[in-house]
Amino acid sequence: MEKITDLYPKFQEVVELLQKALNVSFASAVTETFDNLENEKIKVEEGAPDKETVAELTDKYRELKYESIPKDLKVQIFTLLALKSVNEDGRNYTQLPTPSIIATIIALLWQKLVPNDKKIEVVDPAIGTGNLLYSVIRQLVQDNHSQNNYQLIGIDNDETLLDLADVGAHLDGFKIDLFNQDALDPWMIPPANVIVSDLPVGYYPLDNNAKNFENQAKEGHSLAHLLFIEQIVKNLAKNGFAFLVVPKGLFTNLIQSDFISWLGKKVNIQAIIDLPTDMFASDTQQKSILVFQNHGDKAIKRNVLVAQLPSLKDNKALVEFNVKLNEWYKNSSK
Repeated sequence: MEKITDLYPKFQEVVELLQKALNVSFASAVTETFDNLENEKIKVEEGAPDKETVAELTDKYRELKYESIPKDLKVQIFTLLALKSVNEDGRNYTQLPTPSIIATIIALLWQKLVPNDKKIEVVDPAIGTGNLLYSVIRQLVQDNHSQNNYQLIGIDNDETLLDLADVGAHLDGFKIDLFNQDALDPWMIPPANVIVSDLPVGYYPLDNNAKNFENQAKEGHSLAHLLFIEQIVKNLAKNGFAFLVVPKGLFTNLIQSDFISWLGKKVNIQAIIDLPTDMFASDTQQKSILVFQNHGDKAIKRNVLVAQLPSLKDNKALVEFNVKLNEWYKNSSK
């Protein structure tokens, strides 16, 4: 069986060939390539791609032996191509797929906190390529003897990223409903049991819409991640949990201290986990994981788990975090 280092260049080659033939973005070419491979048929619309390109792609697709590639390897290749599309198409670094190790940490927290006794509706309101959501669910399914209790929903205002998310779900064998909208507009779905998201960071440009939120800026544009968290609180079911990747400055910036006070009144904050500094290119990009539970008859108010993860290049780091997590859960559940 070929390794990813052997396969990836071949996939990149066919994506770039199709991109040139269709004159589309790299992300669109990735989506179209996997659609072609999954359907075992090259899609032609209005004569594009032309007959010569179809013939060339047919030969190159045959050489890939796509049907014999294991599912997890297909997912890895697709994720790498989605990552490349952010650079190729000139997207903002905030649209990069979330590192899978963050999903591992969220999965560890989820397994301690979320009851697994019913169908769970899981929403990512900034789904992007879907990498974070699918990585979390993949680990939970694996740890639950392949039992999939999750109804997935994704929201994003970028249709191209939603196309990538759709392909990613198909490769993982997940069913998902995807909505193309501004997640700060009203959601068209019932309150969610769990919300998982790597939140957009920066200023929200639509000041008129920001006026619908308690945490709008007094002057100028509002901070998008603050509005997103407020929107998540509004759309979280009673007793529901949120696992959010947020700017580390949310907990250290004095300007945002009023927001944390506001949040503490609306929900039960469960955990604040600072991610390793070496995961990020600069101090301004540092991230943390914020976990909270909505109020309800089954909600538990715990002492907040506060942790700083050291470099995850050391394999002991995750083990030590899991030990601390177990101790916190045991002591806070009494």
